[in-house]
Amino acid sequence: MPALPHVPPAVLRLVQELVFGRWRATGEELYREVAELLDVRPGQEVLVAGCGDGTSCEWLAARTGCAVTGVDPDPERIDAADERARELLEGGTPLPLSFQHAALDDLPHETAVFDAVVGEPLLAAARDPARAVAELVRVVRPMGTVVLLQLTWSSELSADARALLVEHVGMRPHLLVEWKQMLREAGVVELQVQDWTDEAADPGAEGDAPQLTWQQKVQIVGRAWRRFGLREAFDALEREETLLRELSRERSVGFQVIRGVKWPHARGS
Repeated sequence: MPALPHVPPAVLRLVQELVFGRWRATGEELYREVAELLDVRPGQEVLVAGCGDGTSCEWLAARTGCAVTGVDPDPERIDAADERARELLEGGTPLPLSFQHAALDDLPHETAVFDAVVGEPLLAAARDPARAVAELVRVVRPMGTVVLLQLTWSSELSADARALLVEHVGMRPHLLVEWKQMLREAGVVELQVQDWTDEAADPGAEGDAPQLTWQQKVQIVGRAWRRFGLREAFDALEREETLLRELSRERSVGFQVIRGVKWPHARGS
């Protein structure tokens, strides 16, 4: 979804960092847990959907010995991932990595070819997240492991803030119950959930909302004024400041790790 036209890029980056910076800060601890949940052995094959620049794929390949395939809908992110893999090869650390540019709700793979699959948060940016989950399940082998790393809505976040957040980050979080339902409908059983919201939060930032600079305020007001008029311009500034305050709450957006197993008789097995 495109960003609001009256929001400066610097403000968009600030919002995105408030949302993603917390769980990214868990870094190696999170992916160590993911590797444990995948329960894979060297030589097996893992797919990571929404792989971004390939950082998580590299980590999983190095720690598990598995052949890791990353898929992302953004060709620039795939180029960055390919470059990362080439640098590793040239540096004498070849890893079984491959990357593909493709829509997450239409994966370019045969059915039941991977031993385990991971759905990164970018899965929520797919045109149809439920179909993206179904595709992820389709390409894993029966009794293979499915792991989702997903943002979830908190009841503490207002409806207006939710709408702004979707426009700003380009993806739509869902309630935990909705992610679980998507998995069940795709044929995943034995669901287990780990709530990483607290682990990912930055305690030092609790209740401390970042402040917009006066330059950013002028940019927001100016852009909205030119497009919508004076009244909308100041409303736009108030909405942005409210969003930053709400996102600064420790549990404003949840982060869940959901693990399950593909039932042998799931659709598309």
